[in-house]
Amino acid sequence: MAGLELSQELADWAAAALGWRPTRVHDASWDHAESAVARLEADDGRRAVLKVHRQERKHRQERFALETWSPSLPGTPTLLAARDGPPSALLMSARPGDRVDAQEGPLSTLLRVHEAAGAWLRRLHGLEFVDDDPLRLEEAVAARLDGWSRRAADLLAPETLRWVSTRVREADLAGVHRVPCHRDFGPRNWLWDEAAGLSVIDFEHAQPDVWWVDVNRLIDEAWHADPGLEDAFWAGYGDRPEAHERQLSDVLRLLYAVGTVAWGAEHGDAPFEAQGRAVLQRLGAPGGGP
Repeated sequence: MAGLELSQELADWAAAALGWRPTRVHDASWDHAESAVARLEADDGRRAVLKVHRQERKHRQERFALETWSPSLPGTPTLLAARDGPPSALLMSARPGDRVDAQEGPLSTLLRVHEAAGAWLRRLHGLEFVDDDPLRLEEAVAARLDGWSRRAADLLAPETLRWVSTRVREADLAGVHRVPCHRDFGPRNWLWDEAAGLSVIDFEHAQPDVWWVDVNRLIDEAWHADPGLEDAFWAGYGDRPEAHERQLSDVLRLLYAVGTVAWGAEHGDAPFEAQGRAVLQRLGAPGGGP
């Protein structure tokens, strides 16, 4: 496999946890190599997914989400076994369906997908949890801004970063609370099956956050070209935000855009970097365009 070298130790662990030994292993990893994913199959049709994280933090986050949140969320993988490394690994049930592409497929299907995504996300955001983060939300957002700004310092003009910093630090977070968030919520992490409906995968970024972080990528990636998909999503979510609530979304989109530029450059992903620059330009950042 290109993404994951399935060592004998890891293969034996997976077989013991599953109660069957895979006869076929398919690499399902992303090119960025932040994690390695394998689809495991047996001759009798049994399937599972094995994921190995490069970062321990992401392993902890995905394991927590699968153990704590997923049992209350239809359409999510079941955690079958977890291994604290090295290497750290998760063994999950395989969900039915094909990965959704934001730009392809019959419109009638995409509308149903986005409506189902809205309903699924509302259920996630509504889960009960205890916010025991020692950082206040304002401090956490500021720390995220500082981190991404440092990483983008050689990629974006100083006036761009100063403008973004001012907008983010002036954001009104009074009365805003963290909720359970996926934090990489979008078509590339959705599976659609006509019989089973929507499944959501890849929880390695999951943690409590401002609920807008699960919507902002959709605004700029999936809905920008087709507002009808946004209408379908909010119909599923059940509560369309008012215009004044969008102000916080715009501020957090700026933060996401700076992070996208930095991450894209660091991983040699030029289209992703360009996407971040496009969002900055769309939101009026000086010098933020391509």
